[in-house]
Amino acid sequence: MKQKGQITLAILALILAALVCGCTTTDEPVEPATPAITPVPTEEEVWAVTEPIFIKSPDVPDYQTNIRATPITNNLGVTVSVDIDATGIGSNMASEGDNLFIVAFAYNYAKVPKDFTIESYNDVISSQIPYKSLTDRVFPMNKKPPYTLDVVGQKDGMQVNPTEPYNYGAIIMLRDEM
Repeated sequence: MKQKGQITLAILALILAALVCGCTTTDEPVEPATPAITPVPTEEEVWAVTEPIFIKSPDVPDYQTNIRATPITNNLGVTVSVDIDATGIGSNMASEGDNLFIVAFAYNYAKVPKDFTIESYNDVISSQIPYKSLTDRVFPMNKKPPYTLDVVGQKDGMQVNPTEPYNYGAIIMLRDEM
């Protein structure tokens, strides 16, 4: 008899557990679950040119050339240095040398469009980015000390803030090409 009572008690416990677990229903319609919306990451746009730009006119001999930029202390701007080594040119250059026109420029990325590029001296002028130019004669077998050009913005024009991301470059062409 004890066994019969235990079985009855177990059956009652199962029925009670089924009722407590939500076997009851309501008359309200069940709303379908909305799928979670996962944002699609957009590809971040990058600027067209992020490396220093060096443009040499086809009429300028293949000098060994190096450019670099350093921030100007206590001023908005950068010093662009251009090294020209004509020692490897030798007899490929006229004895009177080459009268060069050198243009250094710089700009902050945030102040120009993403597709901004410089391909010529005219691009520098028309874009109104800060630049500095000079003229000098390079003779055969000469190694010039670095040309240092302080590129700062004009009073009412674009400035170059060296604490923000910036790019720089140099253009070398013959003065006669101006």
